[in-house]
Amino acid sequence: ARPVALWSPEEELDGCEPEAERGPAGDSLPGTPPEHPDELRQDSLELILRYLREGPGRPGGASDGVMEKALETLRRVGDGVMQKHELAFQGMLRKLEIKKEEDLQSVCEVAAHVFSDGVTNWGRVVTLISFGAFVAKHLKSINQEKCIGSLAGIITDALVSSKREWLMSQGGWEGFVDFFRVEDLEGSIRNVLMAFAGVAGLGASLAYMIR
Repeated sequence: ARPVALWSPEEELDGCEPEAERGPAGDSLPGTPPEHPDELRQDSLELILRYLREGPGRPGGASDGVMEKALETLRRVGDGVMQKHELAFQGMLRKLEIKKEEDLQSVCEVAAHVFSDGVTNWGRVVTLISFGAFVAKHLKSINQEKCIGSLAGIITDALVSSKREWLMSQGGWEGFVDFFRVEDLEGSIRNVLMAFAGVAGLGASLAYMIR
């Protein structure tokens, strides 16, 4: 395995700054009106918290049609990411050594890595949320299920604070549902999985697996 470069959170968080967007949400955002800027965060937190608490494959409802479809889509796509790329997620989880609530702040560094090359797409968003679900499963296994709410908040803030304009320009979670009706996410997440491999020290073996 190649050497793992050390990083500081400050450097990586710089890579998570909002990039120049193509324009305001305009007509592309039926589900999240721009005059209600917190609606995106509320919807995102509800969606992510439900998914993290339920775990892979478990049924659950949502408060309206759009978010119900988003939860169904997240289950389908996110569960597939976790199952197919469990090795990368295990390596990252071992590196983070999450044992208590205070340790969850290290997930911010993972979020920074996911977007550190300046590329944002739905595949990477799902990868981050899927890793959150993987961490949530770990929290349950060590009797720290009470920390899942904090974990969901950290992931939500990482997405909404730095990627708000991108999320809105893509139609919010309604756009997420529409995207995964037709798209295969493999190409979208390949590069970010390589980032996971580098940080976890997995190197060439994972590169071979996902090429």
